[in-house]
Amino acid sequence: MADESFGTPEILTDKPVIGISACLYDCPVRYNGKRFDAVSRLGREKGGLRFMPVCPECMAGFGVPRDPIHLTGPGKDVLAGTARVVNRHGRDVTADLVAGAQACADALDRAGVRVVILKEESPSCGLLKTRVGNGQREQRVKAAGVFGALLVRKGWFIIPDAAFDSPLKWWDWRRRMHAWLWLSARSVRTNGELSDAWHVVKFIVQETQRAEADAIGRAIAGLPRHAAAEEIEAVRARMLDALRAPTTPQRALAAMWKAYTYHRKRGTLEGVDLHELTVRSPEVRRNATALAQELLVLERVSFENDLLFAPSPVLYRERRRVRARDEALGRTPDRKE
Repeated sequence: MADESFGTPEILTDKPVIGISACLYDCPVRYNGKRFDAVSRLGREKGGLRFMPVCPECMAGFGVPRDPIHLTGPGKDVLAGTARVVNRHGRDVTADLVAGAQACADALDRAGVRVVILKEESPSCGLLKTRVGNGQREQRVKAAGVFGALLVRKGWFIIPDAAFDSPLKWWDWRRRMHAWLWLSARSVRTNGELSDAWHVVKFIVQETQRAEADAIGRAIAGLPRHAAAEEIEAVRARMLDALRAPTTPQRALAAMWKAYTYHRKRGTLEGVDLHELTVRSPEVRRNATALAQELLVLERVSFENDLLFAPSPVLYRERRRVRARDEALGRTPDRKE
């Protein structure tokens, strides 16, 4: 890693507002009245987020309990008018569900939401997987449900509920979400501002999609000297899309070790309070929970000492914590707020 590859972390001080399928937020809104308290798995991290629960099927007027519904094709086909939504008795409820999905999207839009967590395999909220069929011969397909397809079309950052399956999965989705939100809100009007923004988020894309990262780098370098706004936005859109790709435990471990050894070799961590910091070498076996704990500790150390930890270049911290950190570093707390 070249010395210029590392700077200081970008800090979000506005608590992210996240839309979420209401059934995942302990709301008994499923067709059978059941619910999932999925958010409780986040533990203390739950306090760093605000949630907006929505249920497209309830907003469609179906009620609880209700007849289960089925799609005759993927959600995008329902929105295009080439597939239908039917209930157990064969009644066509396509228009109702589309209206309910749109009502939920409109409510989230008014709340400034651009990130949503969806319940997989749901005919409304499925993102990467949903069920298609007549209820008796359903099959799982790699496609979104009606609400999921609508949000994908809007270009929002969508997270499947599988993100709750392990601390490492949540760490990966959360750090990419922070980077996506930061890049979405950042002023990028010139070649230089685009290059600066890429300098921050490229570490994640290099980890998750090396070939795409190289291609984006070439696209930035190949822009005319004073690129038009639409050319710059096209590259930013490509960067935002790249941030949606998840990592693997092996890639996360490699990125963590690369960043950690860089700081060790450069002496960046000299004088840093490393209390309880345990980062084991790559050949040491550890599970996803242990790896996530190491990553979280490195995030904390990087924030407290104003060091860029490349796997998590954008962090959320409350304003009071940012002020306290800056005061401890003897710096006026006016940067990045």
